Amino acid sequence: MKEFIRFIKRIFGKYEPGYEYWVYTRDIKVNPEWQRTKINKEKFAKKITYWYKTGEFESKIILDRDFNLIDGYSSVRIAEIKGIDKVPVYFVG
Repeated sequence: MKEFIRFIKRIFGKYEPGYEYWVYTRDIKVNPEWQRTKINKEKFAKKITYWYKTGEFESKIILDRDFNLIDGYSSVRIAEIKGIDKVPVYFVG
């Protein structure tokens, strides 16, 4: 029953914190300041290697209710570079 309620809430744009949802990468709003800053090469290499090995992102993508990126910028960048349309995200209250 809880899954059904969560599904209905998602239809109306209500996301519960602590649960994984899949959203379109293009819908994630990244702070323009982050976009102007380069990710550390060693950090990015480590994260993309992890993605190649596991098929998962090393860092979770955390969004607020308005789809503003709170954390996980390197994961979003990997998704953009690799043409991944939908990514797993978590919402904060």
